[in-house]
Amino acid sequence: MAREPVEGRPRGDFVDATIDAGPGYRRVRRRRVLLLIVVGVVVAAAVGGLLLSTMIKSPAEQAAETRPPSLTELSVPVTMQVITNTVLAQASVGPPIEISPASIGAAGAGAQPIVTKIFARQGQTVRQGTMLLEVAGQPYFVLQGTVPAYRDLAPGDEGTDVSQLQVDLESLGYGVGSDTLGVYGPGTAAAVAAFYSARGYQAPEVTAGPKADRGAMVPLGDFMFVPRLPAHLIKFTATVGQTVSASDLTLSVGHPEISGQLNPSERTMVRRGMTVTITRSDTGQSYLGRITSVSAVPQSTGSIAGGDYLPMGVKPDHPLPAALIGQDVGLRITTAATAGKVLAVPESAVFASANGGIYVSRLMGSATVRVAVRVGATGDGMVQVTPLHAGALGPGDKVLIGQNYATVVGHSFVRNIGPVGRPKQFVGPG
Repeated sequence: MAREPVEGRPRGDFVDATIDAGPGYRRVRRRRVLLLIVVGVVVAAAVGGLLLSTMIKSPAEQAAETRPPSLTELSVPVTMQVITNTVLAQASVGPPIEISPASIGAAGAGAQPIVTKIFARQGQTVRQGTMLLEVAGQPYFVLQGTVPAYRDLAPGDEGTDVSQLQVDLESLGYGVGSDTLGVYGPGTAAAVAAFYSARGYQAPEVTAGPKADRGAMVPLGDFMFVPRLPAHLIKFTATVGQTVSASDLTLSVGHPEISGQLNPSERTMVRRGMTVTITRSDTGQSYLGRITSVSAVPQSTGSIAGGDYLPMGVKPDHPLPAALIGQDVGLRITTAATAGKVLAVPESAVFASANGGIYVSRLMGSATVRVAVRVGATGDGMVQVTPLHAGALGPGDKVLIGQNYATVVGHSFVRNIGPVGRPKQFVGPG
């Protein structure tokens, strides 16, 4: 726009020529402003219409978007496997059997049960004939036997405890000669004397009464019988120079014990000798074992799951780790199993037709074919199937699950109604 000098003003002062443009210029300027406003309104209306069109949907569109997805036919492969039927139960793991002696060391006749030597230490393994300590100059040792030690064993004695002593001496290499099993005779006395001598001691003898001067004896204060060996010395607090008592010594026999709890409703399914899988709750590690007993008398004291249970004896095939003591474990008892691998499908893949026939729905490309089958063993959700027509079904074939499926009731199947449509073709009767 031109700028012109003004007369009477210093040179360099200018004014816009438009100031004197007149009314024509102002009309052009108003038209331009109106045109810009109209264009803005049109653009805004177009943008608004576009946005509004994306938000408004027809009833058909809304129905399409809210319609539930179409049903999907689920399929699983046919397998060859051993079918097992199992029962689940629970159990607690307790400590092994713990045994303490009736007495330790000599008593009476001026002797005090003072510890004079210690040969063992807490935590060690105790075996046949192991000497644990010396009390008042006499050894104290461990022998194996189910009948606890309760008396002195001397020549002329008879009984099961004498038999145990003789068997123990024989196992250690000390023969009892011609003595009758269960009768403490001269041969047994000689074996006892040899046993003591090999350990640096002289075996005591009876010095008075009808048993006097008949050979070596074994005083009650010198030994203890333990049901099973080896055992573990889990408590040993004897101190040299101090008196000792039975409470100072405890042996654990065997390994952690399992006490099972069975639901009374499953009593008829579980029997002695059945295989059981023992599963740790902390690591999931499993151990195999056997059911040794099932009680017929319900109990509720100490119930793991609450309510009544039947106590079960469980013996693991191998000793359980001591870390399991005090924990609850799961039991999976195998109550039945097929002799070998059989053709199997999930129970939900076995269907019942209107006329009572049993079939599976095999997928063959885009077609679904009914294959008539005969059912066999069932267990853990699987069922044995045999096609009525050879070759109609085999391992790896895909079959549908969930349509008009049949559930097992006893050894028969009952029809149920599922969501998936009926198969399109049919193979075999049914």
